[in-house]
Amino acid sequence: MRKAGTLISVCLLVLQASSCANFGAWVRRYTYPPTFRYITDEQLRSTMWQLAYHSRELNDLMAREAFASQRAEVMQHLRLMEQAMLDLNRTGWPTNHPLVDAKRSNFLRDILNAQEAVSRDSPSFLLAGAVSGACAYCHPSR
Repeated sequence: MRKAGTLISVCLLVLQASSCANFGAWVRRYTYPPTFRYITDEQLRSTMWQLAYHSRELNDLMAREAFASQRAEVMQHLRLMEQAMLDLNRTGWPTNHPLVDAKRSNFLRDILNAQEAVSRDSPSFLLAGAVSGACAYCHPSR
C-alpha cells in the first residue's frame, strides 16, 4: 500500500512538472509589461556565439596582408553581426539583460560605421578591425 502511495505521488509530480514545462513563459506574459522584451539565456548564448564567430573571422581577415581583396567577405561578416544584434531585440525596448541594453546601440552604431567605411570607393578597414575586437567592451580578459 505504501509503494502505491509513493508511486502515485511520483506520477503526480512528473505530470505536474511536464505540464508546467513552459511555466516561465506563461508567467512572464502577466508579470512583465508589453514593452519589455524577455531574452532567454538560450537566445543570448546563441547570439553571443554568432557574434564571437564573426568577430573571430573578421579578426583573421584583418590579420592577413591582402585583406582589402576580401572586402565582400568583410562586409558579409559585418552584416551578419548586425543581423544577430537586431534579432536579439528588434523592439529596442528594455530587456532582462541590462548590459546588453546599455551596449547594444553603440555596438550597432560601430557595425554600421564599419560597413559604411568598408563600402566606400576607397575602403577603410580600420573600423572593421575595431568591431572585431569590440567583445572586450563587455567581456574583459581575465
